Amino acid sequence: MASQPRPKVLMFDIGGVCVLSPFQAILDYEIQRGIPKGYINYALRALTPNGAWHKLERGEIPNDSNYFSMFKSDVERPDIWARFHRERFNMTDSSMLAPVPDIDVETLYWTMMSRSRIPDPYMYPAVLKLKASGKYHMVALSNTTVFPEGHEFNQVRPDDVTNAFEIFVSSAHVGMRKPDRNIYEYALQLIRERWGQDIRNEDVVFLDDIGENLKTAKSLGLRTIRVILGKTRDAVAELEKATGLTLLDDSEPKARL
Repeated sequence: MASQPRPKVLMFDIGGVCVLSPFQAILDYEIQRGIPKGYINYALRALTPNGAWHKLERGEIPNDSNYFSMFKSDVERPDIWARFHRERFNMTDSSMLAPVPDIDVETLYWTMMSRSRIPDPYMYPAVLKLKASGKYHMVALSNTTVFPEGHEFNQVRPDDVTNAFEIFVSSAHVGMRKPDRNIYEYALQLIRERWGQDIRNEDVVFLDDIGENLKTAKSLGLRTIRVILGKTRDAVAELEKATGLTLLDDSEPKARL
């Protein structure tokens, strides 16, 4: 990426990139409850694009008790539980399977959302430095959920990372979600409407923590940086190469989250 021209637009995912990863909250929940690691994400992926989670992220259903009932039914489906064990552990005898776990989806969801309100110690300062430089257009493209009316998470705090972006494409508000191609095309349309039709797809660098989301971005010609769980510092180092700016403070502790 260092040999390429400087980008004009930097487009960031939020969860797991600019703020701490909700996937860590899922992993922690699985460990605490004795659920095989990776099962919950497996169940969510298995139901793409029509699971309760995906509908919530497209804003198609309200964030209420009915959603949580649907979400619970999704992640506790016996057929998905059995398929997970066949694929991960080559366990074909269903009589040997442990019972489908009882997943407290409401606790899980709010733990994920709480974690996602904590700015990442490396990426968030880098985002602020990039914004302050004035050299790059700053965009966010994130799969989101709408919180219930009156919930405290609806309040925008001074350190809310979304304040750093000139354009914020929120899946639950536009009715589309990653990795669907249409939400990227919509974001690119907004970028060109605001900053000029001469901006090419390859002028955009997109950061995300999910491979499928990056795959769609690459298919559209965007440049990409993958943010690996616990290694946001490495992604910031890649951003330094792409932008030519110093974004890391060498005095910072190299903590792994």
